Amino acid sequence: MSKYFKILFVGGMMSFAASYAQTGDNSFFDESGEVSEEVATNLPTSGPKEGLEPIELLNPRADDVYWQKVVYRTIDLREKMNYPFYYPEESSDNRQSLFTLMFRLVQDGKIKVYEYLDAREIFNDEHLVSFKDLLEKYEIINKVQKDSITNDSVFVVDESDVPNRDVIKYYVKEVWYFDKITSTFNVKIIAFCPIMVKETELGIQKFPLFWIPFDKFRPFLSQTEVLVTDRNNGARPSFDDLFIKRRFSSYIYKESNIQNRNLLEYYSDENDIKKEQEKVKTLLINYENDLWEY
Repeated sequence: MSKYFKILFVGGMMSFAASYAQTGDNSFFDESGEVSEEVATNLPTSGPKEGLEPIELLNPRADDVYWQKVVYRTIDLREKMNYPFYYPEESSDNRQSLFTLMFRLVQDGKIKVYEYLDAREIFNDEHLVSFKDLLEKYEIINKVQKDSITNDSVFVVDESDVPNRDVIKYYVKEVWYFDKITSTFNVKIIAFCPIMVKETELGIQKFPLFWIPFDKFRPFLSQTEVLVTDRNNGARPSFDDLFIKRRFSSYIYKESNIQNRNLLEYYSDENDIKKEQEKVKTLLINYENDLWEY
């Protein structure tokens, strides 16, 4: 009897495999013999990103948050762990860099970005940065065309002219807080600021381009896949996955303080700055640990 069921099971599996192989929609190779463009989003290690909504995060009541700390970080894309945010330098293989995604969204008017100001962030219409101003201020090569329907001026930037290679750092504003209702210690990213580094007559200078609110950016981050390892090209999470899971390397350059100054304004010695960075990091870790008794 067991032999009969074994034969029946094997036959059923073979029949299923044959019928599955005949469905061309999920084929690994396309008609020309190349790896199908759909592979990246059909593998079990990835999943389709189109139309994918970001994971909804809890939004606590203001009265329930009795401790918070605003921290500013720098993400340096030259660090190996941060390579997925920088590459590819030009969009290819259904992938694009984090800045290219930002740039195209601003170009298409799908997201608003705001002026970078020293020691403050203001996200209102008075401080909006237009795509035209961005192109002019940083001398980004573009072509002006007329829209055939509206007759409005349209700025076209070739893929090779997107200044992705010059954007090698990001500022990140985040808030750490304790929610007494859920008894959880959380961190939430507030905004990003891409930093362009260029060589000028005065030497190498950095130019913070604009602030982009994280919550407005997340729907697009969740639909953009990223390659995180050379060992498995099919393992492609989204940008949103990386930020929510905090799979990036960074260092603290500022914390909220009475005088609203960053660490460079407090300390000139590199060792003193590192000590203060560790101090802030330890403060966050210890606060969470001190909430509980063992």
